[in-house]
Amino acid sequence: MLNQSDCIMILQAWFSPSFPVGAFSYSHGLENAINGGFIKNSPHLVEWINHLIREGSGWNDGIFLSAAYHDEFDVNRLCLSLAASRERHLETSEMGSAFVRTINNVYGLKLQSNLTYPVAVGKAAREFKMDLRLTLQSFLQSFVNNLIHVGIRIIPIGQETGQDCLLRLMPEIKSLAEELANSSINKLRGAAFFSDLLSMQHEYSEQRIFRT
Repeated sequence: MLNQSDCIMILQAWFSPSFPVGAFSYSHGLENAINGGFIKNSPHLVEWINHLIREGSGWNDGIFLSAAYHDEFDVNRLCLSLAASRERHLETSEMGSAFVRTINNVYGLKLQSNLTYPVAVGKAAREFKMDLRLTLQSFLQSFVNNLIHVGIRIIPIGQETGQDCLLRLMPEIKSLAEELANSSINKLRGAAFFSDLLSMQHEYSEQRIFRT
């Protein structure tokens, strides 16, 4: 098993902006939420993201990552089936394929193709015998960071305000990582319906910055 220092270095690489999964091109429906006037400032943004990671797709992706880490039944199909919109399906599929391609080519793993993003991360972490809680925490922070970047760009809020948003969400990220590490696939839930609807609506947006 890798020591914690090695784990941290590898996870920092996996979730850094330079790791080629293209996370910067997806807004997870947030672009429509901002353009529709539902998110106007940093408190709104923090509230929106907190709900996603606690009750919506952020939580479920953590469950899928944990299940893949424990090598439970074929969670990949379930992850795809619970994608609430075509764009959510595109996002998790394309990020997963990009992650697998890079992990296999650079790190010498032999993960199967066509994995969703959280499932691919969970399987890779399992291969390296990474600490699950640390992996979940890094995964969630990356998810949160990407959405904050969307807010910085579109609301807009400054980069310093973006860092304040992240700091305010860190306790929740840490708490959720612990909770998710001890959760089973039976704990899947979805109560971020408005986010799902805006993601569907984004499919028909004629002017857009982000792919989803």
